[in-house]
Amino acid sequence: MAATRWGGDHNGESQRRALLKALLIITALCGVLFFVINSRRGVMVLAYMELGAAVASLALYVVARRTRRLLLWTLLYLIPFLTIMMVALYIPGSSPTVFLWVYIVPVLCHLLLGQRLGLAVSVFYILVALFLFLHKNPDYLYRGQFAEIANITLSLAVTLAFAYIYELSSHRSRSDLMVMASTDPLTRLANLYRFREAFEHEKRRALRLDSPLSVLVLDLDHFKAVNDTHGHKVGDLVLIHVAQRLRERLRATDLPCRVGGEEFTVLLPDTDRKEAVVVAETLRELIECQPYRGGRLVIPLSCSIGVAEWGTDGDTIDELVEAADQRLYIAKQQGRNQVVASG
Repeated sequence: MAATRWGGDHNGESQRRALLKALLIITALCGVLFFVINSRRGVMVLAYMELGAAVASLALYVVARRTRRLLLWTLLYLIPFLTIMMVALYIPGSSPTVFLWVYIVPVLCHLLLGQRLGLAVSVFYILVALFLFLHKNPDYLYRGQFAEIANITLSLAVTLAFAYIYELSSHRSRSDLMVMASTDPLTRLANLYRFREAFEHEKRRALRLDSPLSVLVLDLDHFKAVNDTHGHKVGDLVLIHVAQRLRERLRATDLPCRVGGEEFTVLLPDTDRKEAVVVAETLRELIECQPYRGGRLVIPLSCSIGVAEWGTDGDTIDELVEAADQRLYIAKQQGRNQVVASG
């Protein structure tokens, strides 16, 4: 599964939330400032729009601190803000330097909305701004000042391109960091951090849909002997081999993880205890029937598995893993290479 399925771009969202809060404060302060300036200049329509934007920004700041619908509230801030900017461009009596604010449109849109939506909103408002500018200043067309128009258009295009490229590279960097932070470097399976995050996601889904959820804890039998006899390099290859077997047999919605040493866990959404036992037996048989082979070296493998079901054996991930661990211990005591789902 992709890492974004479970947690999304947490770092990106936290950055956008912080940026939105900062912009709301700046907008409120600038709104009050320009209300005073435009009132003195007699441009009352724009002055009251600025004052309204300042009040709305303060109200949105309170909401933006905790809302889970960050994109919605960002649009509720950004669209009126950009629309006021367009109105300011067109209103008679407004300063021509208002057009300079258009250059921040691509930056704001990409930082707050991401690359795709940010690009779409940026292009729309840049085109509107250019149209309004030329409509209000027709001399640029009538006098053939095409070099000036080209300079304005190209400089906006460059700003747009830089904003898009920056957001694209930033998104890729955050995605790479998320993968590194949530992936076991040896087996490329999910790690404990991602396992916990995935469980909370699936738990909320199970509560919403009234569906079952189970956890397996799997431990390779006599793995220390493999390391002692063949060395840790071969031991690592065995772990990679087991991880590949898990990927092959499990569903796309299941999440196999390596949580340390030779221990693995598997999160099984939409799976009750009875079904989880069937999955566990399938994995046990698969590992037993497919020993590790490296050249002439053949290493027989087996595993013990403990099963726990959400709700019956616990409500938190720690409770479920503890229950499954206890059953794994029972499986070891009873001779290994078996599945235990109760006791």
